[in-house]
Amino acid sequence: MNPCLKRWVRRALPRTGGAHRVLFGHVKGTIIYTSWHDYPGAILGTTERPLLRWFDDNVNPGETWLDVGAHYGYTALALSRLVGPSGRVYAFEPVVSTAGCLARTRDLNRLDQLTIVPLALDHQPGPHLLRVPATRGMADSTLRGAHHPGPEETIFATSLDQLWPSLAGADQPIHGIKIDVQAMEAQVIAGMRQCLLRFAPRLVIEFHGGVDRGQMLDLLAAAGYSREFAAVNPRAAGATLSDDVSYVFSPEARCESSYTR
Repeated sequence: MNPCLKRWVRRALPRTGGAHRVLFGHVKGTIIYTSWHDYPGAILGTTERPLLRWFDDNVNPGETWLDVGAHYGYTALALSRLVGPSGRVYAFEPVVSTAGCLARTRDLNRLDQLTIVPLALDHQPGPHLLRVPATRGMADSTLRGAHHPGPEETIFATSLDQLWPSLAGADQPIHGIKIDVQAMEAQVIAGMRQCLLRFAPRLVIEFHGGVDRGQMLDLLAAAGYSREFAAVNPRAAGATLSDDVSYVFSPEARCESSYTR
């Protein structure tokens, strides 16, 4: 759909949040608490299809996964289904009102394995405050410097390296991490370096405009990951890291064949 038309249609959709049953796709039949205005693709079940297919192939029962930038919990629903009752999913969503909706989603689906963490992850230990633009229930740093008539959000942030021992226990392994943080990718990776070195989880990262790709690859290499990457969506495969595309990164020791920079 044309971006201008998409924005016009979105403005006409209801803004009131509520419980909606997902109509199609990988999490069809689950309930998500959101609004048609903020997240119509989740209600329809038409969004993030390549990512959810990748989850199907790479997430196993009993594992522990982090959903960093969980928004209203669409991907957290998929992860929670796949890890099952014996696994754990930690959903990081710093916008307090959205985290509250995510808690409703968890309760409506009876997902005891899902823990909501109302914090942003950053390179600095915390807690400390960040002031970021907000739109459709999410903190969005891509809007900095642009014309943004909407509100800003004050969020609490900390590093995963500082938080993880108290959140889950110092010895609790992390099997995988999904990161979609609207141009805060570098800060998030820098603040989880020790966890990445220790647990070597599978990483799937969505990149956004304004993020220095060379810096990101350097940070990942310093955390023990290969500079090689594979697009979650084969149609987006290429030699560069594109905006709004999710890529998989593997620890150096077990890097699989993939597309290279």
